[in-house]
Amino acid sequence: MNGYFLPLSGGQDSSSVAVMVRLMCNKVCSAVKRRKETDGGDDPAYYLNGERVGEDPAVLCKKIFFTCYMASKHSSARTRLCADNLAKEINSNHCSVFIDTIVSDILSVFAFCKGFEPSFDNQRSVEDVALQNVQSRIRMVLSYLFAQLSPIAEGGTGGLLVLGTSNADESLIGYVTKYDCSSADINPVGSLSKEVIREFLQKVYEDYGITSLKDVIDSVPSAELRPLVNGRVSQTDEEEIGLTYEELSVMGKLRRPRGLGPYGMFLALCSLWYPKYSYEQIEDKVKKFFWRYGVNRHKATVATPAYHATEYGCDDHRSDQRPFLYPDMRHQFDQIRAKVVELNANTRDRPAPST
Repeated sequence: MNGYFLPLSGGQDSSSVAVMVRLMCNKVCSAVKRRKETDGGDDPAYYLNGERVGEDPAVLCKKIFFTCYMASKHSSARTRLCADNLAKEINSNHCSVFIDTIVSDILSVFAFCKGFEPSFDNQRSVEDVALQNVQSRIRMVLSYLFAQLSPIAEGGTGGLLVLGTSNADESLIGYVTKYDCSSADINPVGSLSKEVIREFLQKVYEDYGITSLKDVIDSVPSAELRPLVNGRVSQTDEEEIGLTYEELSVMGKLRRPRGLGPYGMFLALCSLWYPKYSYEQIEDKVKKFFWRYGVNRHKATVATPAYHATEYGCDDHRSDQRPFLYPDMRHQFDQIRAKVVELNANTRDRPAPST
């Protein structure tokens, strides 16, 4: 393998992976310089494809790191600009493509066979999700094609490792598409929550002066798979999930390493979140979390192996081996409902604490 390929969406997750590769190049080139200053030896560890690695990290990044913004008619100008600016600043070998023609051709094959053409306008959730998924999966196929052939197109040899970008929060509740562009060879951020990724980007922005990260940090996370409305993104991750990333980070850590199930998590969150949220609101959030966790756990069985950096990661291959088929958790949810009734009865006759 001669380097890495990353589908760079311009969002926070893929941008954090891109920055990691560039910082790796910085470290490698610093090591090369130190080696040269000490003994100047020809250690094979300092060679790449028969050539000694230089001291300029920008040159190394251009040589080993290929990125691509895979746009559709649903993509925003903001994310494309974020991807382009970041790629330019870190000096990756970057390009942009549109996938709309491929999407249209695939859907036309289905329409020819079945006499039915799905549409976002039909307002059926099954059609909506199918149309989003076909875009995501096309990006996975393109990622591996680009990874295999990009070095050859540049006059080189060999292939590239594909880098994944799904975070721990998304993987935990299944807010990913099976075999989409999150499917890769290795996922550097797979055990990190969205909150940690944001903190990492802010740290890099402040310490390394990668100014293009400012717009990435300030962006609202969105899959950008549904039609734009008046030129603006019509979907956001947190609205679709029904939970904020901050809430998911807290709940993910209560699940593991605390080892709490639905009822135990509800009790813990009552201590953490009441009276900011009512008992009913906490109940609703816990049920949403575990319903999504249960019905989507099967996706973890095919998730890209992640760098194991935290205790709350949900890598099913090594660090979080759990069942992928779950009952409906009705018993636990009924217990939560009964506890909500009890808690409300106990607080009905006294004023709620001030916020």
